[in-house]
Amino acid sequence: MCELLGLNFNQPVRCSLSFRGFRHRGQHNPDGWGIARFDGRVCQVFKEPIKAPNSKLATFLRDYESFVSKIFIGHVRYASRGNRTLQNTHPFSRTFRSRDVALAHNGTLDIPKSALKFHPVGETDSEYLLCALLTRFSKERIRFTDFQRIEALLHEFNKFGTMNLLFSEGDHLYSYRDQGSYKSLYITERTAPFDRISLRDEDWEVNLSEEKRPDQRGFVIATHPLTDEKWNELPPGSLRVFKDGQCVYGA
Repeated sequence: MCELLGLNFNQPVRCSLSFRGFRHRGQHNPDGWGIARFDGRVCQVFKEPIKAPNSKLATFLRDYESFVSKIFIGHVRYASRGNRTLQNTHPFSRTFRSRDVALAHNGTLDIPKSALKFHPVGETDSEYLLCALLTRFSKERIRFTDFQRIEALLHEFNKFGTMNLLFSEGDHLYSYRDQGSYKSLYITERTAPFDRISLRDEDWEVNLSEEKRPDQRGFVIATHPLTDEKWNELPPGSLRVFKDGQCVYGA
């Protein structure tokens, strides 16, 4: 199963509202939860191999006012490869080209084993995917702004199974939907004027105009809609890239 959460905004924001709804999805994805945030080129990852609704750490991060970023990547895990351990819990990260890269994935892949420049610590196909992607980036000198080449590379890996994923290098948030329509991936845009919205998984309502500044804007990506806002489903096999609260590729 597994579910994904991503945020990209033009200014550092709290992820408390989205994370508040998202962590409920961990009730049916009991094998771990994690969330990564970026501060420039540095990624900070918090994760545990337990249910997100049972986690005191997840509750703390939800309510912590200084837990802010322009980019967040979240994941709740239903294990298909690898035991329920910290090393198999998403998101995964590696340092590449003097910056951290973080990735979270849902689906199952059987990628043929090959020589890798980066090596997995755990047993998951998802961590192997991150290592394989960065190896190809290195060998083929793919830049993080080569969006068409990245999309083609993701199509290539998608042939080995099912693959919805989010990844970031601190400047962009990349969101890819499985080409075979495995599960789903939805996007909602948040811009002023902000409205009052309600969570789908909790009796919780908030007036966004009281939470956000008028000049804040950005996108939230999730496996399934988290709120009563308008959400648009990504087409199968498509890549969307976001930077500073704008869609810069795939719109």
